[in-house]
Amino acid sequence: MESESVSVSETECLVRYGLTGHVGWFAVADELVADLRRGEPVVIRTSRGMELGEVLIEPNAPRGGDRRAGEDSIGAFEVLRRADADDLAARGQAERLRDERFADCLALITESGWPIELIDVEPLLDPTTILHYLALDEVDPALIRARFRVTRDYDVTFEDLTAVDASGKKRCGGGSCSRPKALEAEAE
Repeated sequence: MESESVSVSETECLVRYGLTGHVGWFAVADELVADLRRGEPVVIRTSRGMELGEVLIEPNAPRGGDRRAGEDSIGAFEVLRRADADDLAARGQAERLRDERFADCLALITESGWPIELIDVEPLLDPTTILHYLALDEVDPALIRARFRVTRDYDVTFEDLTAVDASGKKRCGGGSCSRPKALEAEAE
């Protein structure tokens, strides 16, 4: 499954992607505009990697206001192609890897003593796995990523699910994140 080079236009469509249901505007190549329909699976490129998404708003659907495809370090988020049978099979394979990958990631995190609580993992179409985690203390993702690169056959990227409220306290969703007592004592 190679990334295809496409001519990107000013046309965009709204796509839902990822385990946590991200939604964003994606640039669409001129040659794909007529083929994309609501609900259709598409292969997209994001800052996370290459993954599958679902078209929510078609490229030429009327909508209010100006929209702009998301930008990241590699350029605009874009729809690479309509998903085919191989892409859907790759998504099924990624889903089957999830439990195994979760156990593997959790083992390395525990062994290394990193102050994060792994919540879930999300293998993508490329050899990248997203780690969904709660930060229990300051975390250096570069150190963790380097350790994974040296010891595993897949790369990782991170989605910190720990939100910070207006007072600077860590919050998890609607509830409060509590740190283990040892980390609380170190923080004081």
